[in-house]
Formats: sequence, C-alpha cells, structure tokens
Amino acid sequence: MKAEGQFYFSKTHEWISKETGDTFYLGISDFAQSELGDIVYIVLPEAGRVYKKGEKIGEIESVKSVSEIYAPVTLKVISVNTNLNEKSELINTHPYNSGYIARVSVLNLSDISGLMDKNTYESFVTS
Repeated sequence: MKAEGQFYFSKTHEWISKETGDTFYLGISDFAQSELGDIVYIVLPEAGRVYKKGEKIGEIESVKSVSEIYAPVTLKVISVNTNLNEKSELINTHPYNSGYIARVSVLNLSDISGLMDKNTYESFVTS
C-alpha cells in the first residue's frame, strides 16, 4: 500500500487519502501516533459495515492510553489492514503507508470538504 497524493485530516487526527474513485485509505496521523506512544493493540473497524461521520470505528491501545478511532466522513469499510493484528507498531513506524487502518468507500464525497488539507492540519496541531 502506498497512499498517494492528497491527504485529508479530521480534528480527531484521522486521515484519508484517495486510492481510486471513491476508494480511500484511512489511518491516524503521525502527530496522533506520536502522542499515543508505542502502540500495542488495535481494535479494527468491521469490514462491510457503514459508519456515519464522527462514529467510533475502533480503538488503539498504547503503553500510555487507549484512544478511540472515529470515521472522518461517512464511509463503508471495504477491508481492514489485518497486518496490524500482529504488528500494531506499523502505525508508529509508517502511519501513512503500511500502518493504514482500512480501505474505505467514501459514501458522500462532499464530506471531504469538511476535512483539513496537510498544511491546515499542521497549523491545527501546532496551535
């Protein structure tokens, strides 16, 4: 997996990046993984399920805390990154590539306009 092109970020630190058409990769930001520390376990979203924007889709457990993962847009989970079941640390080492959480179909592409681009997100996390 290699997320190409534009990344869009939510205020809760999830990102999506277009694969093709309405198919996107979803993960958590580098900022979020660094705040969590060493990730030891993940509860992945359910493949085939539709999640509404803002709905909890999973959890990430680190040595410091447990953090919820939210749908940044209304989406349907196409597949999950099962490699994370054995190697959850991929989120720490490659949050924008092999540490992605799921491949999703964005059900309302206009939802993306409510997300931040990379520059806006970087300003958001440093303010």
